Amino acid sequence: MKRRQFITMAGIGTGLLILPPALYLSSPSVRKYAGKLIREELDYLKLDSAGVDQYVNDYFNASSNNIITNLRWKTFYYLGFNKDRSNQIFELIKFYLLSTDFFIHQMDESKTVNYLGLYSPYKSPVPNPYSFVLYPSV
Repeated sequence: MKRRQFITMAGIGTGLLILPPALYLSSPSVRKYAGKLIREELDYLKLDSAGVDQYVNDYFNASSNNIITNLRWKTFYYLGFNKDRSNQIFELIKFYLLSTDFFIHQMDESKTVNYLGLYSPYKSPVPNPYSFVLYPSV
């Protein structure tokens, strides 16, 4: 191997070692990205901004917050995933709606959606969103 080839290969190898940590550190925090996703997907609703931030904090504090989870969410960020391409993003948005008063107000899009507390099917004050009582009258 010639010296030029060795230096070129060493430069490429160093770049490949430096690139993943640089991408990880340069991306926004997982919580900012999750809040942005909720606001983008539910842009037709009037969302309480402080409620969205509180939900995202509660959501990530309740789940296991480890390096693999952070890597997965940062991968979603770089690949531009949305709720149609990722089940985790769909679950984040679904549980946000279940954690708010959206279904209590019979899915009225004109009212501001307020965060009540992290949804739990055993403890939540949110009624069944699929109940016939909540459907708007036709």
